[in-house]
Amino acid sequence: MKVLVIHNSHRSGSSSGDDNVFKREKALLARYGHKVITFNPSNDEFDRGNIIKKATIAIQIPWSVSSYRKIKKIVSKENPDIVHVHTFFPLLSPSIYYAIQSSGVPLIQTLHDFRLLCPMAFFMRDGKICEVCRDGSFFRAVKYGCFKNSRLQSIPVALMLKLHSILGTFNKKVDMYICLTKSQQGVFEKAGFDKDKLLLKPNFVEDTFKQRSDSIGAYVMFLGRLGQEKGVGTLIEAWKYLPEVPLKILGNGPDSDLFKAKVDGLKIKNVQFLGFKPHEECMRALSGARFLVVPSICYEGFAVTIAEAFSHSKPVIASNIGAMADNVIEGKTGLLFKTGDAKDLSEKICWLWNNPQISIKMGQIARKEYEEKYTAKRNYELLMQIYRFTIAKHRRSHKK
Repeated sequence: MKVLVIHNSHRSGSSSGDDNVFKREKALLARYGHKVITFNPSNDEFDRGNIIKKATIAIQIPWSVSSYRKIKKIVSKENPDIVHVHTFFPLLSPSIYYAIQSSGVPLIQTLHDFRLLCPMAFFMRDGKICEVCRDGSFFRAVKYGCFKNSRLQSIPVALMLKLHSILGTFNKKVDMYICLTKSQQGVFEKAGFDKDKLLLKPNFVEDTFKQRSDSIGAYVMFLGRLGQEKGVGTLIEAWKYLPEVPLKILGNGPDSDLFKAKVDGLKIKNVQFLGFKPHEECMRALSGARFLVVPSICYEGFAVTIAEAFSHSKPVIASNIGAMADNVIEGKTGLLFKTGDAKDLSEKICWLWNNPQISIKMGQIARKEYEEKYTAKRNYELLMQIYRFTIAKHRRSHKK
Protein backbone atom coordinates (compact mmCIF):
# COMPACT_ATOMS: atom_id res chain seq x y z
CA MET A 1 0.00 0.00 0.00
CA LYS A 2 1.24 3.50 -0.83
CA VAL A 3 0.48 6.03 1.92
CA LEU A 4 1.01 9.79 1.89
CA VAL A 5 1.48 10.96 5.48
CA ILE A 6 1.13 14.69 6.19
CA HIS A 7 2.16 16.38 9.43
CA ASN A 8 3.00 19.91 10.57
CA SER A 9 5.72 19.38 13.19
CA HIS A 10 6.24 21.53 16.26
CA ARG A 11 9.45 23.42 16.94
CA SER A 12 12.69 21.49 17.30
CA GLY A 13 13.36 20.46 20.89
CA SER A 14 9.71 20.55 21.97
CA SER A 15 8.17 17.59 23.82
CA SER A 16 5.39 16.96 21.32
CA GLY A 17 3.27 13.83 21.45
CA ASP A 18 1.82 14.17 17.94
CA ASP A 19 5.33 14.60 16.46
CA ASN A 20 6.39 11.34 18.08
CA VAL A 21 3.24 9.53 16.91
CA PHE A 22 3.82 10.75 13.35
CA LYS A 23 7.39 9.41 13.39
CA ARG A 24 6.40 6.09 14.97
CA GLU A 25 3.50 5.39 12.62
CA LYS A 26 5.58 6.36 9.59
CA ALA A 27 8.33 3.95 10.67
CA LEU A 28 5.75 1.27 11.49
CA LEU A 29 4.25 1.41 7.99
CA ALA A 30 7.71 1.22 6.40
CA ARG A 31 8.66 -1.71 8.65
CA TYR A 32 5.72 -3.70 7.30
CA GLY A 33 6.71 -3.02 3.71
CA HIS A 34 4.41 -0.14 2.75
CA LYS A 35 5.55 2.70 0.51
CA VAL A 36 5.45 5.86 2.66
CA ILE A 37 5.65 9.37 1.23
CA THR A 38 5.78 12.23 3.72
CA PHE A 39 5.08 15.93 3.64
CA ASN A 40 6.41 17.32 6.91
CA PRO A 41 6.88 21.08 7.32
CA SER A 42 7.99 22.35 10.72
CA ASN A 43 7.15 25.41 12.81
CA ASP A 44 10.87 26.14 12.65
CA GLU A 45 10.04 27.64 9.25
CA PHE A 46 7.92 30.28 10.99
CA ASP A 47 10.69 31.04 13.51
CA ARG A 48 13.27 31.47 10.75
CA GLY A 49 11.06 33.78 8.69
CA ASN A 50 11.22 37.56 8.64
CA ILE A 51 8.26 39.68 9.64
CA ILE A 52 6.73 39.51 6.15
CA LYS A 53 7.05 35.72 6.04
CA LYS A 54 5.47 35.39 9.50
CA ALA A 55 2.60 37.69 8.55
CA THR A 56 2.00 35.70 5.35
CA ILE A 57 1.83 32.43 7.32
CA ALA A 58 -0.61 33.94 9.83
CA ILE A 59 -2.88 35.29 7.07
CA GLN A 60 -2.98 31.85 5.43
CA ILE A 61 -4.03 29.96 8.58
CA PRO A 62 -7.68 29.90 7.40
CA TRP A 63 -6.74 28.97 3.82
CA SER A 64 -3.25 28.39 2.42
CA VAL A 65 -3.08 28.66 -1.36
CA SER A 66 0.54 27.47 -1.41
CA SER A 67 -0.25 24.37 0.69
CA TYR A 68 -3.22 23.56 -1.55
CA ARG A 69 -0.98 23.66 -4.62
CA LYS A 70 1.84 21.65 -3.01
CA ILE A 71 -0.44 18.87 -1.78
CA LYS A 72 -2.35 18.79 -5.07
CA LYS A 73 0.96 18.34 -6.92
CA ILE A 74 2.24 15.61 -4.57
CA VAL A 75 -1.00 13.61 -4.68
CA SER A 76 -1.14 13.90 -8.48
CA LYS A 77 2.48 12.76 -8.84
CA GLU A 78 2.48 9.94 -6.27
CA ASN A 79 -1.13 8.70 -6.63
CA PRO A 80 -1.24 7.19 -3.10
CA ASP A 81 -3.85 4.65 -2.02
CA ILE A 82 -4.71 6.83 0.98
CA VAL A 83 -3.66 10.11 2.59
CA HIS A 84 -3.22 10.23 6.37
CA VAL A 85 -3.11 13.69 7.96
CA HIS A 86 -1.84 14.06 11.51
CA THR A 87 -1.66 17.84 12.09
CA PHE A 88 -2.24 20.64 9.56
CA PHE A 89 -1.93 23.60 11.97
CA PRO A 90 -0.62 26.27 11.56
CA LEU A 91 1.38 26.08 8.31
CA LEU A 92 -0.86 23.98 6.06
CA SER A 93 -4.49 24.94 6.79
CA PRO A 94 -7.66 22.96 5.94
CA SER A 95 -7.14 23.88 2.28
CA ILE A 96 -5.18 20.62 1.99
CA TYR A 97 -8.45 18.69 2.52
CA TYR A 98 -9.84 20.26 -0.66
CA ALA A 99 -6.66 19.44 -2.60
CA ILE A 100 -6.82 15.80 -1.51
CA GLN A 101 -10.55 15.39 -2.17
CA SER A 102 -10.31 16.95 -5.62
CA SER A 103 -7.70 14.30 -6.48
CA GLY A 104 -10.12 11.50 -5.61
CA VAL A 105 -7.92 9.92 -2.93
CA PRO A 106 -9.40 8.77 0.41
CA LEU A 107 -8.44 10.93 3.38
CA ILE A 108 -8.11 10.05 7.04
CA GLN A 109 -7.02 12.27 9.93
CA THR A 110 -5.84 11.48 13.43
CA LEU A 111 -7.37 13.78 16.05
CA HIS A 112 -4.39 14.40 18.31
CA ASP A 113 -6.15 17.20 20.18
CA PHE A 114 -9.32 19.31 20.00
CA ARG A 115 -8.10 22.00 17.57
CA LEU A 116 -11.15 21.53 15.31
CA LEU A 117 -13.38 22.57 18.22
CA CYS A 118 -11.22 24.98 20.23
CA PRO A 119 -8.71 27.65 19.11
CA MET A 120 -6.49 26.62 22.03
CA ALA A 121 -6.79 22.92 21.08
CA PHE A 122 -7.36 21.67 24.63
CA PHE A 123 -10.32 23.58 26.08
CA MET A 124 -8.41 25.84 28.47
CA ARG A 125 -8.35 29.52 29.38
CA ASP A 126 -6.59 31.22 32.29
CA GLY A 127 -5.53 27.87 33.69
CA LYS A 128 -9.07 26.44 33.80
CA ILE A 129 -11.28 24.29 31.59
CA CYS A 130 -13.13 26.50 29.09
CA GLU A 131 -15.72 25.22 26.61
CA VAL A 132 -17.45 28.46 25.57
CA CYS A 133 -16.55 27.99 21.89
CA ARG A 134 -18.24 24.60 21.65
CA ASP A 135 -21.37 26.28 20.28
CA GLY A 136 -19.40 27.54 17.28
CA SER A 137 -18.83 31.11 18.54
CA PHE A 138 -15.10 30.89 17.89
CA PHE A 139 -14.53 34.65 17.92
CA ARG A 140 -14.85 34.57 21.70
CA ALA A 141 -11.24 33.42 21.48
CA VAL A 142 -10.37 36.84 20.06
CA LYS A 143 -12.12 38.57 22.93
CA TYR A 144 -10.13 36.55 25.46
CA GLY A 145 -6.87 36.45 23.46
CA CYS A 146 -6.78 32.67 23.75
CA PHE A 147 -4.14 31.87 21.14
CA LYS A 148 -0.72 32.79 22.51
CA ASN A 149 -2.38 35.31 24.86
CA SER A 150 -2.92 37.62 21.90
CA ARG A 151 -6.17 38.97 20.48
CA LEU A 152 -4.43 39.76 17.19
CA GLN A 153 -2.96 36.25 16.80
CA SER A 154 -6.28 34.69 17.81
CA ILE A 155 -8.08 36.28 14.83
CA PRO A 156 -6.81 33.95 12.05
CA VAL A 157 -7.32 30.85 14.22
CA ALA A 158 -10.92 31.82 15.07
CA LEU A 159 -11.53 32.75 11.43
CA MET A 160 -10.22 29.34 10.29
CA LEU A 161 -12.61 27.47 12.57
CA LYS A 162 -15.59 29.69 11.74
CA LEU A 163 -15.01 29.57 8.00
CA HIS A 164 -14.69 25.81 7.85
CA SER A 165 -17.57 25.34 10.24
CA ILE A 166 -19.78 27.29 7.80
CA LEU A 167 -18.39 25.36 4.81
CA GLY A 168 -18.82 22.02 6.59
CA THR A 169 -15.21 21.17 5.73
CA PHE A 170 -14.48 18.86 8.63
CA ASN A 171 -17.53 16.67 8.11
CA LYS A 172 -17.64 16.73 4.30
CA LYS A 173 -14.00 16.59 3.17
CA VAL A 174 -12.54 13.95 5.51
CA ASP A 175 -13.51 10.31 4.97
CA MET A 176 -12.60 9.07 8.46
CA TYR A 177 -11.12 10.33 11.72
CA ILE A 178 -9.02 8.37 14.18
CA CYS A 179 -9.97 9.11 17.78
CA LEU A 180 -7.47 8.10 20.45
CA THR A 181 -9.85 7.41 23.33
CA LYS A 182 -13.56 6.84 23.91
CA SER A 183 -13.91 10.14 25.76
CA GLN A 184 -12.42 12.03 22.79
CA GLN A 185 -14.74 10.15 20.47
CA GLY A 186 -17.68 11.27 22.59
CA VAL A 187 -16.59 14.93 22.55
CA PHE A 188 -16.45 15.07 18.74
CA GLU A 189 -19.72 13.18 18.35
CA LYS A 190 -21.42 15.61 20.73
CA ALA A 191 -19.97 18.49 18.69
CA GLY A 192 -21.84 17.27 15.61
CA PHE A 193 -19.22 15.17 13.84
CA ASP A 194 -20.63 12.15 11.99
CA LYS A 195 -20.29 9.32 14.51
CA ASP A 196 -19.80 6.80 11.68
CA LYS A 197 -16.61 8.64 10.74
CA LEU A 198 -15.10 8.53 14.24
CA LEU A 199 -13.03 5.36 14.54
CA LEU A 200 -11.12 4.36 17.66
CA LYS A 201 -7.40 3.55 17.71
CA PRO A 202 -5.07 4.45 20.59
CA ASN A 203 -1.47 5.45 20.06
CA PHE A 204 1.29 2.93 20.60
CA VAL A 205 4.82 2.91 21.95
CA GLU A 206 7.71 0.64 21.08
CA ASP A 207 8.70 -1.88 23.72
CA THR A 208 11.95 -0.43 25.11
CA PHE A 209 11.73 -2.11 28.52
CA LYS A 210 14.80 -4.31 29.05
CA GLN A 211 14.85 -4.68 32.84
CA ARG A 212 12.38 -7.40 33.86
CA SER A 213 13.09 -7.38 37.59
CA ASP A 214 10.54 -6.12 40.12
CA SER A 215 12.62 -3.09 41.13
CA ILE A 216 10.85 -0.67 43.48
CA GLY A 217 12.10 2.55 41.89
CA ALA A 218 13.97 5.37 43.58
CA TYR A 219 11.90 8.44 42.62
CA VAL A 220 8.63 9.71 41.17
CA MET A 221 8.74 11.03 37.62
CA PHE A 222 7.00 13.59 35.40
CA LEU A 223 7.68 13.39 31.68
CA GLY A 224 6.39 15.88 29.13
CA ARG A 225 5.89 19.46 28.05
CA LEU A 226 6.32 22.08 30.76
CA GLY A 227 3.21 24.15 30.16
CA GLN A 228 0.42 25.28 32.47
CA GLU A 229 -2.06 22.91 30.81
CA LYS A 230 0.05 19.91 31.83
CA GLY A 231 -0.65 20.54 35.51
CA VAL A 232 2.98 21.02 36.51
CA GLY A 233 1.90 23.82 38.84
CA THR A 234 -0.41 21.39 40.66
CA LEU A 235 2.44 18.87 40.80
CA ILE A 236 4.78 21.38 42.43
CA GLU A 237 2.10 22.48 44.89
CA ALA A 238 1.66 18.81 45.88
CA TRP A 239 5.35 18.56 46.68
CA LYS A 240 4.95 21.02 49.55
CA TYR A 241 3.46 18.04 51.41
CA LEU A 242 6.03 15.47 50.22
CA PRO A 243 9.42 16.40 51.72
CA GLU A 244 10.64 12.79 51.73
CA VAL A 245 9.68 11.86 48.15
CA PRO A 246 12.15 12.67 45.33
CA LEU A 247 10.71 13.96 42.04
CA LYS A 248 12.43 14.10 38.65
CA ILE A 249 10.90 16.35 35.97
CA LEU A 250 11.99 15.60 32.39
CA GLY A 251 10.94 17.90 29.58
CA ASN A 252 10.95 21.48 28.43
CA GLY A 253 8.33 24.04 27.53
CA PRO A 254 7.17 27.66 27.63
CA ASP A 255 6.73 27.75 31.41
CA SER A 256 9.96 26.02 32.47
CA ASP A 257 11.42 29.10 34.16
CA LEU A 258 8.13 29.86 35.90
CA PHE A 259 8.00 26.37 37.42
CA LYS A 260 11.63 26.47 38.50
CA ALA A 261 11.03 29.81 40.20
CA LYS A 262 7.98 28.34 41.94
CA VAL A 263 10.05 25.46 43.34
CA ASP A 264 12.66 27.94 44.56
CA GLY A 265 10.00 30.20 46.05
CA LEU A 266 8.45 27.32 47.98
CA LYS A 267 11.94 26.19 49.05
CA ILE A 268 11.32 22.65 47.87
CA LYS A 269 14.59 20.71 47.90
CA ASN A 270 13.66 17.30 46.47
CA VAL A 271 12.61 18.29 42.93
CA GLN A 272 15.03 17.99 40.00
CA PHE A 273 14.48 19.65 36.62
CA LEU A 274 16.44 17.59 34.08
CA GLY A 275 15.33 19.47 30.95
CA PHE A 276 14.74 18.04 27.49
CA LYS A 277 16.34 14.64 26.97
CA PRO A 278 16.47 12.27 23.99
CA HIS A 279 13.79 9.60 24.08
CA GLU A 280 16.25 6.83 24.98
CA GLU A 281 17.38 8.73 28.07
CA CYS A 282 13.77 9.39 29.09
CA MET A 283 13.00 5.68 28.91
CA ARG A 284 16.06 4.84 31.03
CA ALA A 285 14.89 7.35 33.61
CA LEU A 286 11.39 5.85 33.50
CA SER A 287 12.81 2.39 34.24
CA GLY A 288 14.29 3.76 37.45
CA ALA A 289 11.10 5.45 38.67
CA ARG A 290 8.62 4.02 41.13
CA PHE A 291 5.68 5.48 39.21
CA LEU A 292 4.75 8.27 36.80
CA VAL A 293 2.52 11.26 37.52
CA VAL A 294 0.36 12.77 34.73
CA PRO A 295 -1.33 15.81 36.36
CA SER A 296 -2.77 17.53 33.25
CA ILE A 297 -5.58 19.98 33.91
CA CYS A 298 -6.72 19.96 30.27
CA TYR A 299 -8.38 17.44 27.99
CA GLU A 300 -5.58 15.32 26.54
CA GLY A 301 -6.04 13.62 23.18
CA PHE A 302 -3.94 10.70 24.38
CA ALA A 303 -1.21 10.80 27.02
CA VAL A 304 1.55 8.77 25.33
CA THR A 305 3.56 8.86 28.56
CA ILE A 306 0.92 6.66 30.20
CA ALA A 307 1.46 3.94 27.58
CA GLU A 308 5.24 4.35 27.99
CA ALA A 309 4.93 3.92 31.76
CA PHE A 310 2.76 0.82 31.31
CA SER A 311 5.31 -0.66 28.91
CA HIS A 312 7.94 -0.26 31.65
CA SER A 313 5.72 -1.91 34.26
CA LYS A 314 5.14 1.39 36.04
CA PRO A 315 1.77 2.47 37.45
CA VAL A 316 0.47 5.99 36.84
CA ILE A 317 -1.19 8.58 39.05
CA ALA A 318 -3.25 10.80 36.76
CA SER A 319 -5.92 13.48 36.69
CA ASN A 320 -9.46 12.15 36.67
CA ILE A 321 -10.37 13.79 33.37
CA GLY A 322 -10.69 12.83 29.71
CA ALA A 323 -8.09 10.49 28.23
CA MET A 324 -6.28 9.96 31.53
CA ALA A 325 -9.44 8.63 33.16
CA ASP A 326 -9.94 6.38 30.12
CA ASN A 327 -6.45 4.90 30.23
CA VAL A 328 -5.70 4.52 33.96
CA ILE A 329 -7.79 1.87 35.70
CA GLU A 330 -8.30 3.06 39.28
CA GLY A 331 -6.69 0.71 41.80
CA LYS A 332 -5.31 -1.61 39.11
CA THR A 333 -2.91 0.23 36.79
CA GLY A 334 -2.65 3.31 38.99
CA LEU A 335 -4.67 5.95 40.80
CA LEU A 336 -6.79 8.93 39.76
CA PHE A 337 -6.92 12.23 41.65
CA LYS A 338 -9.24 15.21 41.49
CA THR A 339 -8.02 17.42 38.64
CA GLY A 340 -6.07 20.44 39.87
CA ASP A 341 -6.28 19.38 43.54
CA ALA A 342 -2.71 19.43 44.88
CA LYS A 343 -3.69 18.06 48.30
CA ASP A 344 -5.54 15.08 46.82
CA LEU A 345 -2.60 14.45 44.50
CA SER A 346 -0.11 14.56 47.38
CA GLU A 347 -2.18 12.07 49.36
CA LYS A 348 -2.32 9.63 46.43
CA ILE A 349 1.43 9.98 45.85
CA CYS A 350 2.22 9.52 49.55
CA TRP A 351 0.06 6.39 49.77
CA LEU A 352 1.52 4.70 46.68
CA TRP A 353 5.08 5.70 47.60
CA ASN A 354 4.67 4.14 51.05
CA ASN A 355 3.20 0.94 49.58
CA PRO A 356 5.94 -0.18 47.18
CA GLN A 357 4.67 -3.75 46.84
CA ILE A 358 1.27 -2.46 45.71
CA SER A 359 3.09 -0.20 43.27
CA ILE A 360 4.92 -3.23 41.86
CA LYS A 361 1.70 -5.21 41.56
CA MET A 362 -0.01 -2.32 39.76
CA GLY A 363 3.00 -2.11 37.45
CA GLN A 364 2.62 -5.78 36.54
CA ILE A 365 -1.04 -5.24 35.65
CA ALA A 366 -0.06 -2.11 33.69
CA ARG A 367 2.42 -4.18 31.67
CA LYS A 368 -0.35 -6.62 30.70
CA GLU A 369 -2.53 -3.65 29.70
CA TYR A 370 0.29 -2.44 27.46
CA GLU A 371 0.71 -5.84 25.84
CA GLU A 372 -3.03 -6.05 25.08
CA LYS A 373 -3.60 -2.50 23.78
CA TYR A 374 -0.51 -0.41 23.06
CA THR A 375 2.09 -2.53 21.23
CA ALA A 376 3.31 -1.77 17.71
CA LYS A 377 1.90 -5.07 16.40
CA ARG A 378 -1.59 -4.42 17.76
CA ASN A 379 -1.52 -0.85 16.48
CA TYR A 380 -0.50 -1.94 13.00
CA GLU A 381 -3.43 -4.37 12.87
CA LEU A 382 -5.87 -1.61 13.85
CA LEU A 383 -4.34 0.89 11.44
CA MET A 384 -4.65 -1.53 8.52
CA GLN A 385 -8.26 -2.28 9.41
CA ILE A 386 -9.00 1.46 9.37
CA TYR A 387 -7.13 2.07 6.10
CA ARG A 388 -8.87 -0.80 4.30
CA PHE A 389 -12.28 0.19 5.65
CA THR A 390 -11.74 3.83 4.61
CA ILE A 391 -10.54 2.92 1.10
CA ALA A 392 -13.48 0.54 0.57
CA LYS A 393 -16.03 3.10 1.80
CA HIS A 394 -14.48 5.83 -0.35
CA ARG A 395 -14.74 3.63 -3.46
CA ARG A 396 -18.36 2.75 -2.74
CA SER A 397 -19.33 6.41 -2.27
CA HIS A 398 -17.69 7.39 -5.57
CA LYS A 399 -19.50 4.68 -7.51
CA LYS A 400 -22.89 6.15 -6.64
